[in-house]
Amino acid sequence: MFFPGLAPDEPWPPPRFDFTASWLNDPDLAFERGISGEIIFVRRCDSLRLILDIETAHTALDIKPRSRDFLLLRLMPSALRFVQSITPGAPMPAPLLGGPMVPPAEHHLYGATTTLVGALERSGGEAGAALLEALRRTDPGPAMFEMAAARCVAESGFELERVGVLARSLQRLAQAHAEVLAAHAIQPDYEGMERMVTAAARVQLLAGRWTRDLLAHALQQLEAVIATPRQTAESLMRTAAEAMEKQFYIGQSSELVEQQARHRDRLMDLAMFWQRTAAAWASVHPETADRRDLDGLARNALRRLQIVSLYQL
Repeated sequence: MFFPGLAPDEPWPPPRFDFTASWLNDPDLAFERGISGEIIFVRRCDSLRLILDIETAHTALDIKPRSRDFLLLRLMPSALRFVQSITPGAPMPAPLLGGPMVPPAEHHLYGATTTLVGALERSGGEAGAALLEALRRTDPGPAMFEMAAARCVAESGFELERVGVLARSLQRLAQAHAEVLAAHAIQPDYEGMERMVTAAARVQLLAGRWTRDLLAHALQQLEAVIATPRQTAESLMRTAAEAMEKQFYIGQSSELVEQQARHRDRLMDLAMFWQRTAAAWASVHPETADRRDLDGLARNALRRLQIVSLYQL
């Protein structure tokens, strides 16, 4: 995978966010992701928070298009899917360098646990109700089910074996769904890639209006199908969530765990397959991009979309 604006053999992304502009290396600066997905530029010493549209942020920050700092800036949305904040000199998240994906965080486990509440109330019986009450009073984390089971036995008088089997089943199921949530959370910046494909198609279409430009035609073809990976990821996440919300019996937990694992694997395949491609498209500046770069990116994306099995539900 190559990134636009770089020499053919130049590795990208770099190991760190080492900006060249001196003012961008101020340790009091940071980039964060807002609640709605926007990028927030923070200057801590002045308590200022500037909300940026990452596709036009280079203008506000006086960064030249296609420069090294511009390319680093365009990596922010992809990188902030793996970390909470990025400061100058911060290491590049491993997945953007081709490394392993991150495991589920505690908030994913907590989110997965909440989806079990309704099912536990319907099918867990008295022991399930007691365990549910104990879970509500237990801090989320890897050991929350064991702690809740111990509290349930100590306070409610249920047999350890009975509550233990229930807790272990729910723990496995919650962990499986937490991995699905984590895999969905680290999906690439599909929306940014789609917007950039559309913008590049519009620019090339206007430039080649009277010449039947082949690149403009290819970008239009790509524009029509580029939403496929995002739509596939959304469908997989929706299917996994619906399976957890349906009424089930504890004896069915093994089947559900296997089902969640399949959804997780599909989401991980999508994330790994598109992570660097989406980041490369985000690095495009439609008005100044080299046509050869756009051609290479378009060919690469179209080839990836031809692997039909990756997008079948």
